[in-house]
Amino acid sequence: MPPHRQDGHHEDGAGIAGAPVPSTLDLAASSQGLRFLVRLHAEEPTAALLETVRRDPVGRGPLALDRDDSQQAAALVDEVVSDLPDRITRRSLAPLVADFADIYLNGGLRACPTEGPWLEERLRGDAAASLLRWRTGLEAELRLPPLDRLADDHVAAELAVLAALLDRGRTLDAVRFLDRHPLRWMPDFCSRVATRCREPFFAGIAILTNAHLDDLRDRLGDLCGLPRPADDDSDVRRRRRWTEGRFPRACTCDP
Repeated sequence: MPPHRQDGHHEDGAGIAGAPVPSTLDLAASSQGLRFLVRLHAEEPTAALLETVRRDPVGRGPLALDRDDSQQAAALVDEVVSDLPDRITRRSLAPLVADFADIYLNGGLRACPTEGPWLEERLRGDAAASLLRWRTGLEAELRLPPLDRLADDHVAAELAVLAALLDRGRTLDAVRFLDRHPLRWMPDFCSRVATRCREPFFAGIAILTNAHLDDLRDRLGDLCGLPRPADDDSDVRRRRRWTEGRFPRACTCDP
């Protein structure tokens, strides 16, 4: 384990000394929800993936939260899948595949699915080094498909790191990782996808992702006694920014 700093703080990814914090939060369910989001952000829509959603609707799974944005987004995703033909064909998948490519592959939406472009250039080196530290000891599972073909700072890869921390009961680390990485840029990414994508399916996924991270930060923060940073700007306007179409932070793929 990397050394702790003498000032009482922990270096990124260093881990927390002692036993995991006792939790009434269902870490397994939260991790399961994150891993499903990983699939939705990393995998091109296929009949097999959408059959999984049809069999286990999002609105009744680990991503179901008691908040309006999450419930509406889950209903949106489930409705799209339920409207597909019984036998899901390539033709019925074509609009979803095209939108997936615009979001994650070819920059058509100008919403970068990686952290770096959302940061000021002077901060990118430190952020990349921080991610490497967080991934220490987790590389074996973070290099399994579909993550093996993604950048370390891809939305799916960072969600996978968070799930791995929860799997290990590292709740304090999970809070710090959320603040250091996903919450610095994913709300802006999700906001842009939700307002620019063509298919309601991906708008729902974006809103679900933002809602899940926001809810998880609140619950883990309460559990660990770590309030949000003073500059987090996590008020109602930020949490629901996707409905307003306002983007306070730009990425370099949208000059």
